[in-house]
Amino acid sequence: MNELPAAPATPPVPDGPATFEASFGAAEHAAFAFLVDEHGFHVAERQVERAGSAIGVLGRVVYRSAASPEGRSRAVELTIAPLRLELDLRVSRTASPPCPVEELHALDGRGSFPGRQHGLYDAMHDPEQLLAEFMRMAGVLRACGSRFFDDDPDLWEDLEERRARRAEDEEIRHLLAWSKELFRAREWERVVELLSPIELRLGSTASARLAYARRKAGRVPGDGLVIDDPASRRRIGPRNR
Repeated sequence: MNELPAAPATPPVPDGPATFEASFGAAEHAAFAFLVDEHGFHVAERQVERAGSAIGVLGRVVYRSAASPEGRSRAVELTIAPLRLELDLRVSRTASPPCPVEELHALDGRGSFPGRQHGLYDAMHDPEQLLAEFMRMAGVLRACGSRFFDDDPDLWEDLEERRARRAEDEEIRHLLAWSKELFRAREWERVVELLSPIELRLGSTASARLAYARRKAGRVPGDGLVIDDPASRRRIGPRNR
């Protein structure tokens, strides 16, 4: 049986004011030790470095599971860039795209995602605040990560399906906004072209907009149609030609 690579030692916290490197190492170890103790992960990477003036100091640690008989492994990656006010926690599996913990929470969590307790710039200089932020993220992973820790293959399929639905919803919102502009410009043919493919997904207002555009594009006479659009409540009809 192959032995797992030895984990990098947790940087000791020096006497006196702690450096960010020492604070990061101590805080991430305290917050995510459960990955090692309860789930058999090990620290695969840990780095603290300056990444240029635009990013500033960057802290990153990766915990990785042992490979399965099929050669798959899972990983938990924590990254913090305090000057950019960025704190990210991602889970991943071999051959699957990374998943932010916010996305995992949206799929399997309960309630709203817990917000930050401290500013990241302040936390960079305060070990207790840094630990609190890491504990917050670790708590979310503990609460909604059971399928990830069980290596449930359906988890990744469910994530992909949810992403596809969100992408489709975003595209529909874009088409609806564009169709409003075209409607105001009285480009009826283009309104029909945009909305017809998504007709079954339209609400009452957009359906009415499509129906009216079809009539105008086909030059079918009518008495006008009231479009119940809160942003523009008005009668659209022959009088507005």
